Amino acid sequence: MAVLVLPLLAVTGILSVAWTVGVGDRCGGPLPGCGSLRNAGDNPVTVREVTDQTVTHVIVPAGQRVLLGGSSNELHVEAGQCLLVEGGPFWDARTVIDRTAETTGMSHPIVDWGARVQLHHDACPEWS
Repeated sequence: MAVLVLPLLAVTGILSVAWTVGVGDRCGGPLPGCGSLRNAGDNPVTVREVTDQTVTHVIVPAGQRVLLGGSSNELHVEAGQCLLVEGGPFWDARTVIDRTAETTGMSHPIVDWGARVQLHHDACPEWS
């Protein structure tokens, strides 16, 4: 009997702690924390993190990963650039933001799941 009860209590305790941490989460997402961002490209990207009235810019070098800290996080894509984003719970939701023919840039939000991104200073490569 103890062989079944002790693992059940351990699992219940872990789930309770995870749920409690998630309730007070300032990002309000499906997981505790604000997600992470992996720069899978060759160029650094800048993440704009906003928490309450504080704005912070974090530069993520090529090949690096950071934990996102803002209650909202976004990347800015300048005119002439292309941003490839893989987001969602399994990083399989793909988005291409092609600003290579545009005269203005735009911002793209990164949700609490986080994302894997690639920034290009020219035309978007073919996505395989």
